[in-house]
Amino acid sequence: MSLKSSEAARSVRVRIVDEVQRPRATDLALLLAEQVRRLRIQAGLTQAELAARAGVTVETVARLERVLRGRLSANANPSLETMERIGTALGVEVAELLSAPTKQKPRDDRLASVLRGVSAATKRRVIRVAEALVRDDRADARPTLRRR
Repeated sequence: MSLKSSEAARSVRVRIVDEVQRPRATDLALLLAEQVRRLRIQAGLTQAELAARAGVTVETVARLERVLRGRLSANANPSLETMERIGTALGVEVAELLSAPTKQKPRDDRLASVLRGVSAATKRRVIRVAEALVRDDRADARPTLRRR
């Protein structure tokens, strides 16, 4: 086998392996758009609310999700910083934004979605209030014993 033909065969193998193992950029953009939209809706957020929590513009979120309608835009490939901000606002790691959902997670309850993206101090205060309310509710639900 000549050097030229072995290089050509290697080139074909590399291209085939690349196509099988690595998703194309448009596939990743579509996956990212699907995940962001799914997580945003799951959290009960509008695009504007997600943008505010993430510290990005509404247009950034809208352009990112626009990929789902087959319209690539400048934000179809957001920066890592933008992805980190959006992931944090949605309460997930950046890796989860780029991975296909494996199994359906239980739907977040309203309290969890409200707490997503707030400071740790605020979370602690809300949890203390919630625990106090639950204690009061349980105390009210206990049957009272009448003394004779």
